[in-house]
Amino acid sequence: MHAVPQFQKAMSQTPDFSNYPLPADLTGRVVTYLNVFRLFISVAIPTAYVVDLLIVGSLLDNGVIVGTMLASYFVLAVYFAIEAQRSDAQHFYLAQLSLLIDILLVSIFLFTFGGLDTGLGALLIFASASAAFLLPLQTALFLASLAVLTFISEALLGVLLQSRANSTLIQAGLYGITTFITTLLASLLSFWIRDYRLIAEQQAVELIQLEQINELVIRRMRGGVMAIDERSQIQMMNESSGFLIGSPSAQGVLLADVSPELERAMTAWRDNPSIEIGPVTLQASQTEVVPKFVALPGSSSTRVLIFLEDNDVVAQRARELSARSLAKLSGGIAHEIRNPLSAITHAAQLLGESDNILETDTRLVDIIDNQSRRMNGIVESILQLSRREKSRPDIFDLPTWLNNIVEEFSTAMPSMDIDLIIETENEQKEVMVLFDPPQLHQIIWKLMDNAMRHAGHDSQVPEVKIIMLRQQSTGYCFITVEDNGPGIDPEQIEHIFEPFYTTHRQGAGLGLYIARQLCEANLAELTVDSTPGTGTRFHIRLALASSDRGRQYMGTGE
Repeated sequence: MHAVPQFQKAMSQTPDFSNYPLPADLTGRVVTYLNVFRLFISVAIPTAYVVDLLIVGSLLDNGVIVGTMLASYFVLAVYFAIEAQRSDAQHFYLAQLSLLIDILLVSIFLFTFGGLDTGLGALLIFASASAAFLLPLQTALFLASLAVLTFISEALLGVLLQSRANSTLIQAGLYGITTFITTLLASLLSFWIRDYRLIAEQQAVELIQLEQINELVIRRMRGGVMAIDERSQIQMMNESSGFLIGSPSAQGVLLADVSPELERAMTAWRDNPSIEIGPVTLQASQTEVVPKFVALPGSSSTRVLIFLEDNDVVAQRARELSARSLAKLSGGIAHEIRNPLSAITHAAQLLGESDNILETDTRLVDIIDNQSRRMNGIVESILQLSRREKSRPDIFDLPTWLNNIVEEFSTAMPSMDIDLIIETENEQKEVMVLFDPPQLHQIIWKLMDNAMRHAGHDSQVPEVKIIMLRQQSTGYCFITVEDNGPGIDPEQIEHIFEPFYTTHRQGAGLGLYIARQLCEANLAELTVDSTPGTGTRFHIRLALASSDRGRQYMGTGE
């Protein structure tokens, strides 16, 4: 009894179970079942002995020894059953030791109770097959060899000492062959089980990964996705659909309770699946969506997937697509206009330098020259729009950068009064932002030029202000370009960022549109507010470099 823990301790160092047929968890379950069977046998054999179903043979006719062996087998069966239930139990080693003891003790019982006629040989075959399931093939064949030697030895002793018939040897040989074949088949079956289990576990992991990916994709989709059961109850919904219906935690709720509009649309679709469902306005978010209904197969009840496409987003995508197409078309036309325009401009310059030109024609030459410059400006804006490059964001100190651009603009426009106001939290001098510096230069220059052209109202001195406000708590910085002009009419302010929309006779209507596009390319926002008679303010909201938003942008590699 004391040898068992020592055996475990010696064998438990640097274990390697890679050659075992079954994994540890499955081996533990099989060992548990084997312990239950061993307990049953350890009780059944003594019971059969007590009721005279098993008779002690002439080779070992000693009741004390037989009783001791039967009691020892029962004690060992109980010990292995208890040991297998420990949290740190080494089931592989328990299987080796317990099966070896099974074969040794059952072999003794076979000699004690009269040989193969008792049926105890089947227990040796079962122990060999169990070893093939739980142990490497070499170990299992070794234990099977012990069982086969028991069969042959018992048969030889019976023939030589008890004058049994020679057919006993044939019976022992058949038992031996059956033991080896059963062991080999059990080992092959156990390896098949392991292979199929590994394949199943790998497929289960892949399915879980795919399920996680699908769930992540669905939850991050811009369009809303909802799964509805046959009772019109919401089974699943992503974040976008929760925002659209105004109830992020509506899972398990009836669709009619959170969005009667969608319920009515789904009822109309169920009545006539071929009907085209038009836009639906969701009262909770006041958003117009285009619902698409898809029936899921494989169920007697109708289960439905609802795809919610924000109609405003669709319209915005259509506008963006139209703008891109327009930019490409306009770029091609502008490129074709550029060459003849250069010829016209050059011819006008030569005509103006001629000594024979009349004084009355000089005015006409000036008109040609001025209009050619205007057309060239329009062409340059269109070409810039069509070949706009991706932003290359960089981190720089915004107050220093704004001081430089104000000095640059004041040098170009010395008559303009420009004030730069820097407002920051906590009196911090440096304000690091994330933006493409050349593109921000283009945006600010355009806004300042636009403010300069509209500054001054009712004989006021033209003034332009650049106000920088740093908000560390929000992770953003704001740049405001303000003028004291007459302001923008409320009917016009909705269209000033549209391409080719202008209220200035000499304008092309592309400056503000390009400025907004450049802001969006840098994950910034350009907005405007105006008070008629007071002035106009353009606001740029851009990310601070120290904010999480700025670090995330840097990670995109845009």
